Amino acid sequence: MAKKYDTRSIKGLSKSSCQVQRNSDPVKTEEPELAPVTFRRQTRSMSLRSLPAPKIGDPDTFMQTETDEPHGTVQLWRGNDVGREVKALLEAIDHRYPNTFQGVNIRANTLWSTILKELHLVIKGFMETTVDAVVEEQITTLRENLEEYERLGFDLSWAHKRVDVVDMLMFGNEPLQKELIAIEEMLKPLNENVGRRWKELMEAHDMWKKAQCDYDNAKDARDKKAEEMTQKFGAEYDSIMKGRLGFGILPGY
Repeated sequence: MAKKYDTRSIKGLSKSSCQVQRNSDPVKTEEPELAPVTFRRQTRSMSLRSLPAPKIGDPDTFMQTETDEPHGTVQLWRGNDVGREVKALLEAIDHRYPNTFQGVNIRANTLWSTILKELHLVIKGFMETTVDAVVEEQITTLRENLEEYERLGFDLSWAHKRVDVVDMLMFGNEPLQKELIAIEEMLKPLNENVGRRWKELMEAHDMWKKAQCDYDNAKDARDKKAEEMTQKFGAEYDSIMKGRLGFGILPGY
């Protein structure tokens, strides 16, 4: 590993020493070659070999950001420039599922910045996939993508669990799912029958109300006429009409 020097001490060197340093042959350091690891995201893939190598420069400025976003400074997550959207998603994952990053030794360099951005795209696609429109090939591709990141040390068991549930319910042969669908299919005609009976009940209720109203009106008319008869023929008219002609005229009759 090349030894790091303080840039402030370099500025204090004399011109002659700088001339000697310029005439010296630079020492070339060879970085260990990374084993290729393929990432899949939907239909395209990426190899770690094709990623840009980490920048090795001034040790005082290595951890500093080089550009600013339109709305403020570059957003860093664990020392990596990932941007505002990526940082927000990674923080949400770390808060809800803290085991996700515990098995990964994330370092601050361009390589890991790219890996984290690619992970963001995979998780974002997973989160925004509409279940009723998903096809079995998408489930397979998503599962493979998750497995590749798990080989790097990420714990994505929480995403795997959701994918497995959707795969089983959408494309599996789950008995409970079939029973549930069968019961749901029965609900529609039963609900329609309830509606018909309720309608009949309401119609019958209206008919009952009309019959009751007719009865009450007739009873009121009868009572009114009976009162008129009492006033005209006396209170005993009804007993006379239902008994003998001599009713009440003599004792014992």
